[in-house]
Amino acid sequence: MHNDPSILDGNLQALRATHPGLVEQLQTVGPATLDWSTTPSGQLWAQLHTHSSPRPIAIASRFDPIAEARRLIEPIDYAKHAGIVLCGMGLGYHAAIVAKTMGIKGCALVLYEPDLPLLRAVLERVDHSSWLSMPNLLILDGSTDRAALLTRLERFCTPMTLGTVIVTHPITRQLHAPAVNAFGQMLTDVLAYFRTNVATALVNASRTIRNLAMNLPHYVAGETTQPLVNAAKGFPAVCVGAGPSLAKNIDLLADPSIRKNVVIISAQTTLKPLLDRGIRPDFVTALDFHEISRRFYDGLPRLDDVTLVAEAKVNPAVIDAYPGPIRMAPAGFLDRMLKNLARPGTVIKDGATVAHLSFYLAQHLGCDPIILVGQDLGFSDGLYYCPGTAIHDVWAPELGTFGTLENMEWQRIVRHRNHLSRHTDVHGRPIFSDEQMITYLKQFERDFASATQRVIDATQGGMPKEHTTRATLADALHEHATRLVPPMPQARAALDTSRLVAVRALLESHVTGITSLRQLSQKTLPLLAQMLDAQQDERRMERLFSDLQKIQRDVAALAPSFALVNELNTMGVFRRLRADRALAHAQVQPEALQAQQLHRDIDNVTWLVQACDEALSIFRDALARVTHVIETSPSPIASSQQGSVA
Repeated sequence: MHNDPSILDGNLQALRATHPGLVEQLQTVGPATLDWSTTPSGQLWAQLHTHSSPRPIAIASRFDPIAEARRLIEPIDYAKHAGIVLCGMGLGYHAAIVAKTMGIKGCALVLYEPDLPLLRAVLERVDHSSWLSMPNLLILDGSTDRAALLTRLERFCTPMTLGTVIVTHPITRQLHAPAVNAFGQMLTDVLAYFRTNVATALVNASRTIRNLAMNLPHYVAGETTQPLVNAAKGFPAVCVGAGPSLAKNIDLLADPSIRKNVVIISAQTTLKPLLDRGIRPDFVTALDFHEISRRFYDGLPRLDDVTLVAEAKVNPAVIDAYPGPIRMAPAGFLDRMLKNLARPGTVIKDGATVAHLSFYLAQHLGCDPIILVGQDLGFSDGLYYCPGTAIHDVWAPELGTFGTLENMEWQRIVRHRNHLSRHTDVHGRPIFSDEQMITYLKQFERDFASATQRVIDATQGGMPKEHTTRATLADALHEHATRLVPPMPQARAALDTSRLVAVRALLESHVTGITSLRQLSQKTLPLLAQMLDAQQDERRMERLFSDLQKIQRDVAALAPSFALVNELNTMGVFRRLRADRALAHAQVQPEALQAQQLHRDIDNVTWLVQACDEALSIFRDALARVTHVIETSPSPIASSQQGSVA
């Protein structure tokens, strides 16, 4: 049987729009040696010749490969599984069926094929061009590491969290078992990361938006992070975390001859330990939701030379407690809410932790290299924190003969024993970490893989980190801390009250809009309930549908308010996505399908009403806070304060 070149050309052309790099690889790789034949029903099947087997290996059934493919994908429930992962292409018959059945809306199809020569040989003979161009298709090869997997899968976080199933082609497992097992473990890690992120977003949505709104005074009328862009371009930064290994090397930064040659970015948890050693960082980062974070600043003197760089989602108690200049990083939600009052600027990525925010700030400053210390991401020597961190002050009243710091540290670790896992640290010794720490590690490795800066892990303990260069802090400083760092732009403390007045008026308009949206939603619920009862009455359904359309037009006029509330209504949106997925693949009669749709809509509007209630509470409290700041502020300053004060 002879190849038809147009088949490969068509397949590669379909792939080129979404996988140009893969197309280049397939154009250069040699195809595997396959013997092709035709089944009695006219379907192609093939045998693979390998050095490891004296006999050719059948890649598909020689009698009915389509039926075989259908049996392979029987575990897939399209109503439940929005994420489908196929390990192994085989001849692609199973992938083609899945692609045709699942569609492209709200779902993801991931195809892992570690054998590119085999993939090339299949694409030369079997026409898969009808589905290879799908925008929700992701094809991965054997070179994909954990950081790359996380980066490429991240856009599918929501559908894969809704439900993911993995189907492994038996021939791929037979030929590439180690690669399949390694990919399976990486995928498990990434799915755990997605679940953690989604769960955090669902749980913290209300608290996040409340913090964002309560920080409006500093966000809209204080200093931005824009003046910091490339302010230390080409100079080394040391990002200081609170891991146990920090005690090994942090004192090196107290040397004045070194200190003047580096930018020091401290997580809020390590600010006090640094100050206690006479080390004044250039920046301290904060993003934690909880009010307890203000403890990190209790008893501090004025820190006019240490700038707090905070995400706007930080608890407002931190902003109120910090005794020094403050800059706030851009926040998409607030900018969308502020409309024309938003100040455009270079985005700093949202951090999962203050350690991540410190790294992103170093990138924002243009620092290179970025040196990490205290980033254990595991429990080195059975400890959770570096000695001297603020949490130890919290524990102080509980210490005694039977309550040592060591015991408190160990209790902090084993409290989450069900989430602990054993690993090997940078010294080859066993170390415990937990699911949360491993999630943070994955995010770091993704960031390191895409960083244009050199990243040096000078923690000297803890978990190994991919895409970093390992060195002692002393060696890293000796090599890179060789030039005087220029002064950093300073942030003024005064707020622009003219902008505060403008944002107060905007908040009032949002409260009005959300109030109207809530009223319309309340009117919608009884209409939907009546439609459920009237499914057999066509005329009544028409009247109810006409009434519903009038409400929908009124809601459309409140689009800005609806968008703000929907960002708060994460659980309702998540439930709607899951319900839509189930409805799209429901195999029921039209009347039953309509009933399911109405139940979905009732659930959706009920959650929307609850979100409106929460939004009104948040924005009214924010309005009161802005009003209080206006009334207690000194005379207004010029509103042109985009830059810094020398």
